[in-house]
Amino acid sequence: MTVRQSRSDGNPIVLLHGGPGVPDSMQTTVAPLLPGFRCISFDQRGVGTSECSDGRYTMAAYVDDIEAIRSHLGLEHWHVLGHSWGGLLAQASTARCPDRVDSLVLSSASLGTGALWKRTKREAFLTDRRRAGLWGTARFLAFGSLLYLPGPTRSWAMRAVMTETWHNYFLDPKTAPDPNEAWLAGCSAKAMFATDRTLAREPVALLDGVTNYHGPVMVLYGEHDIFGAASTIVRDRFPQARQITLPNSGHLHWLENPQGYGDELRAFLPPPGPTSARASQR
Repeated sequence: MTVRQSRSDGNPIVLLHGGPGVPDSMQTTVAPLLPGFRCISFDQRGVGTSECSDGRYTMAAYVDDIEAIRSHLGLEHWHVLGHSWGGLLAQASTARCPDRVDSLVLSSASLGTGALWKRTKREAFLTDRRRAGLWGTARFLAFGSLLYLPGPTRSWAMRAVMTETWHNYFLDPKTAPDPNEAWLAGCSAKAMFATDRTLAREPVALLDGVTNYHGPVMVLYGEHDIFGAASTIVRDRFPQARQITLPNSGHLHWLENPQGYGDELRAFLPPPGPTSARASQR
């Protein structure tokens, strides 16, 4: 597993990318908005440069990876920022190890596990279908049907599906930029399907332990986010959080409103010195 860092010093923050089934892009998208922080990111299991040697795509396995990276880097605690599916992973990681988290940023976070994971997918698909229109939805479904074929066809179909999905993250898919080709090449249908199956079976109560976390939390969604009103599920889970609705943005804030997104992150996170305020109180 390749771990990327924006710098070797400074206040550490782990950036958990979305998906599942797609590789990391946080070092080139979010890390530049936090220049004073030691931004840490990695390709999750089975995507990009990371393998999944044990075949496990459970939430416990993903959290084990996060903890292994923290331990390998010799960090007792860090800030945690998760986007989309990475926001769900950030909640699960914080639920297991609340004393390791200095602050928690949930950026357009997925809603939860079990029935809430199914709701996450349903809300996103309804938004995609509305924005794509009849022809775009038909194209998406046609590409999706090819994901079940083996070999190069499956790889090609995964890139096509993720391109369609990416475009539908924007309010007007016709004017949306194309995703990065290298990022598309690191996508994995196997990791996406396997993770999806396990998340649908995970109990909704898996996140109950996150209530034991009493540090600062920011919950941020875009004005035109793909989860719509269902985002209240996450907002209600953190009533003490700083609640942000980012204007002029959908799901990919660093592209749609980078200035506003960066301002919100920097206003919430502590000054990027060598230690956080919480850490200095320990």
